[in-house]
Amino acid sequence: MSIITRAVGLRAILMAAILFAPGIALAQNAHFLKATGALDTTTGGYTASWKEAGLGNSPVTYDLSSTASFTWQCFTKSGNQPQGSPNSTTPSTIFTTGTFPPSHNGTITGSLTLEPVEAGQCNGNGLKNCLTAVDYENVVLQDTTSVSEPSVTLPSASASGLQLDCH
Repeated sequence: MSIITRAVGLRAILMAAILFAPGIALAQNAHFLKATGALDTTTGGYTASWKEAGLGNSPVTYDLSSTASFTWQCFTKSGNQPQGSPNSTTPSTIFTTGTFPPSHNGTITGSLTLEPVEAGQCNGNGLKNCLTAVDYENVVLQDTTSVSEPSVTLPSASASGLQLDCH
């Protein structure tokens, strides 16, 4: 093998290392490109949607958490509210977890939903327990797999005057 052939081969290896080194560094630079959160007033759930990049090829686990409280009220079959106090949950931390595979370019676009926690029950024939108010505070989405564990705080959301999920 000539000296010129070896020099060309060595240059090709060095060029490849220079070109691919930034890609290796990016795979360890997980970060959220966008993240939104919204309350669904038809279910009382809170959905976080996001896009994260710099992930490499391994699946990533996300935690979505919030300090949340829910108010439930008994109603008759005809929708009337009987006397009595609503059943409320005290604010507590709720969470959900999901694992998502990255796309071919090391990004994940996903969503997770926090669901209301039922409180109390209705005593009496024909009464149904309905969700009437929700409040989500301190909503945080966190990538728990990546080394830096990036997280994002999402907007709080609340609604009252609802009559959902009656059963």
